[in-house]
Amino acid sequence: MKDLSDAQRPDKKYTFDHAFWSFDEFHDVDGYSTPDGTKYKDQTYVWEKLGVLLLDNAWKGKNTTIFAYGQTGAGKSYSIFGYGDNKGIIPLACKEIFARVAANKDPKVEFQIEV
Repeated sequence: MKDLSDAQRPDKKYTFDHAFWSFDEFHDVDGYSTPDGTKYKDQTYVWEKLGVLLLDNAWKGKNTTIFAYGQTGAGKSYSIFGYGDNKGIIPLACKEIFARVAANKDPKVEFQIEV
């Protein structure tokens, strides 16, 4: 196989599904970061945009994955785990899973949760 020079290599295209702004344009309301402007996306927005669909698909038996990629300090851990009252996707998903289990009234349906 012939090694191509940088000039001969085709450009690679990279895409992403979402990018969320969580740096500024917010104020604190009882420990929760609430948007002040149009750029800032709070944890509720991120949950509604990604988490609900992810959990709904998992609930239907589909394999699901959430992958946060980016530069150090870009907010990956904040989006996935959150902090304080600003719960991220994982704690919100756990809360919703247990709420759905508790809401089940069908005695023929059983749940097994493993970690």
